[in-house]
Amino acid sequence: MLIERKDNIVNMCEIKFYGTEFTVDKNYDRVLRNRITLLSEEISSKMAIHSTLITTYGLKYNEYSGAFVKVIDMDALFD
Repeated sequence: MLIERKDNIVNMCEIKFYGTEFTVDKNYDRVLRNRITLLSEEISSKMAIHSTLITTYGLKYNEYSGAFVKVIDMDALFD
């Protein structure tokens, strides 16, 4: 899901439903970087891309978890 904001930011949202924390591995990190590259070729160079994870139980932090600028979990959705 893409959300284009008036402050020249595009949130590239990845939505994952898992029974535990979502883990980004080396292969998925490469997929995300490729998506960001493809999107940057399609939008204005003045716009920034923020990768955003929307998931049930959050993100397991590891060497690849920095691929996401923002993580939104189930608790935040129901606040």
